[in-house]
Amino acid sequence: MVITGEYEGFKIFEPAPEIIPESRIKVDESIRANRKYLAELPSEKKQEPVRPITGTFIYAHPPDYTGSYTLNWSVADWCKAFDGLKAKNIDTVVLQASVWNELQQVYYPSKKFSHFNSWNVVEPMLEAAKMQKMTVFLGGYGSISGWNLNINDKEVLKEIEFQSDCFYELLKYRELFDGIYYSPETAFRGQRDLQREQRLHWIYQTYFQKIKEIAPEKKILMSPASRWYPDKQDEFIASWQALLKDVPLDILSPQDSIGCSGCSLGNMSGMWNLWKCVADTAGITLWANIELFEREDFGGAKPFRSATPERIIEQCRNVTPYVQKCICWEALYFDLPKL
Repeated sequence: MVITGEYEGFKIFEPAPEIIPESRIKVDESIRANRKYLAELPSEKKQEPVRPITGTFIYAHPPDYTGSYTLNWSVADWCKAFDGLKAKNIDTVVLQASVWNELQQVYYPSKKFSHFNSWNVVEPMLEAAKMQKMTVFLGGYGSISGWNLNINDKEVLKEIEFQSDCFYELLKYRELFDGIYYSPETAFRGQRDLQREQRLHWIYQTYFQKIKEIAPEKKILMSPASRWYPDKQDEFIASWQALLKDVPLDILSPQDSIGCSGCSLGNMSGMWNLWKCVADTAGITLWANIELFEREDFGGAKPFRSATPERIIEQCRNVTPYVQKCICWEALYFDLPKL
């Protein structure tokens, strides 16, 4: 069941009450582990190179906290925001979603999703991005399909239909964006689920091929979560190889999941060895999505705070040997340190 709360006139996702106690223990353990790692960091490790963050996610509003309110931003507002991002060496922005199914929200003038609550975020953002010469990946239809453990064939077909409908409508802005971001997230959950893998692969292969047939010049980006299971490395690789087999994905930019406690600083090297293996096998460019936040609560308008600069720098340092670019979630609201 999807649980939502309403803040500042719009809905956001909130965690189910029954998962909070266990999740809080995991988050607290991860925060302690990360702080211990940083306190014991050898001086020679601090001399290793750090790839800077040069991209960030942006949004109409974040799906699970209020963040920076952009629902009514003008072109001038977006230009000001992009000026600030460019001053931090950001050259690439990724709009997280143009539609949110479960929140029943759409962020551009749409016929297909006209029954949803509507704001026009996409058009002024794209106009400003063109003026500011930003590279733009445009997120399309957002849903929680990637977290559905029991997704069935009917739901797969609906997902492909709605993804495609949104993409067709966004093509009217074709000259204003450089790539498509696939908004639904997913993760390896510690064991193989062949039926679920087959159905997610069905979505990826069918929808991504449609994009390439209609707009072959557009790069496709996705950003799954990282979850570290030290005894399941072979299964992780096999699962992701099955998910991405013959899928025309251009860029894989996994979340490092340090902020949401799917992985800790001490396990990043092992985690990113796995991601690099997956990307290299599939011939896909590997980026990193660096989480700039730390969880301090569950639910409510502001459950996250900015992470320390020391933690973020170490996140970037740890992925530097593996990736071609670092982007982040997200620099409109959370602090981005100088790298």
